[in-house]
Amino acid sequence: MAKIDKRFQILLSEEEQILLKNEAKRRGVSQGELVRMALKNEIIQKSELLKRQAVVALSELFD
Repeated sequence: MAKIDKRFQILLSEEEQILLKNEAKRRGVSQGELVRMALKNEIIQKSELLKRQAVVALSELFD
């Protein structure tokens, strides 16, 4: 796991905070870890989608 050495502050609504707390507890991870996981998943998913779209666009050029 990467060294965690930067602090980031975020404001959440009460509802978001409750959801985060409950989901972190359900998964057995800290709230901070759950936020880091969600961030990584969001970035990876967007990146993979863009890669797939680029491949499709390139393949259409050669059809």
